[in-house]
Amino acid sequence: MKRLVQLVVCLVLISTTAFAGKGGFGERLFFQVGGTIGADVLNMTGIIAKDDANRPSATSLQTEYSSLNVNYATLILAGRINFLEMTTNSALSLNFRPSASFGRAYNSAGGGNTTMLRLPFTIEFNSGAASTASTRAKTGFAFGGGAEYVMYPLGNAVSIAEDPNGNGGASAYNRDLKCNWLQPVVYAGVKFFGKHYYCREINFKASFSSISTVDNKTNVDADKFGLVSDFKTVGLMISFLQYINY
Repeated sequence: MKRLVQLVVCLVLISTTAFAGKGGFGERLFFQVGGTIGADVLNMTGIIAKDDANRPSATSLQTEYSSLNVNYATLILAGRINFLEMTTNSALSLNFRPSASFGRAYNSAGGGNTTMLRLPFTIEFNSGAASTASTRAKTGFAFGGGAEYVMYPLGNAVSIAEDPNGNGGASAYNRDLKCNWLQPVVYAGVKFFGKHYYCREINFKASFSSISTVDNKTNVDADKFGLVSDFKTVGLMISFLQYINY
């Protein structure tokens, strides 16, 4: 028992030194919180139940759709670690900015309320303010790219297109969408100091994907509509972030 206590104390002392000491691991970690209201849009297009050679055109279920998702509110929690600090004013970092959003889909079927979760990982170049713990710059910037995993929507599937066969306009026949996918993203940010010496950032994110097929987790005739072909997305978000440990 005595040896175990000594080991725990030793590990605590080593961890404290590593995180709090000058040049320690803790000085390479940066955290932000923020979000955006309205300035977060994602347009999606694709084909549900794409025709093939075995399906007669008279019984075609093929449905092309275009749906614009506008996130009314997006919450972002960001973490960053500098894995290479070239100077006191420049560093390369690995960033993780998970975001949760609430919004609405706009399309020919009327859309509906939506929720979305995005998990992006990026490698970025940081310069100036908040690039390292030692910099004294008042302004700075960052840019980089990577990929993000998207879950849309988090709840029930959302209507994205009307039934092309005109089944009385009944919503039960509308085409629904619920899927997850991976897409590339690019980021650019401008950093500056505001009141109370907190460093802040205006961040721009753009995303684009072109995927041959994705699984559609619809509950309506999944055997017919469970695959989306020619899936494409284009997105843009402008957000405000505040550093909480710099």
